[in-house]
Amino acid sequence: MEFMGGTYCSQVKAKDLKTALNSWTQILTRDRLKIKHLTLNKLKRLEKEIQDGERPTKLKGLKNIWFTSFLTKENIIHVNIIKTASR
Repeated sequence: MEFMGGTYCSQVKAKDLKTALNSWTQILTRDRLKIKHLTLNKLKRLEKEIQDGERPTKLKGLKNIWFTSFLTKENIIHVNIIKTASR
């Protein structure tokens, strides 16, 4: 995640993209005090966009990589999603 000049990485285990995004927001909620300027209001807006059907875009020419972005009132959150295999 790119947000307000910072780069933040998380890893979740999920069966599909929507589940992965929902799990990711739970991690953000848990860790939000470590992420400068990430307020509960911004998290709520992000969660609402996901629930309203925000769909990541598969990146052309790449395998298992998607991009999405979310608007808060005054900021943009950029998110890259990379599917990996467990061993």
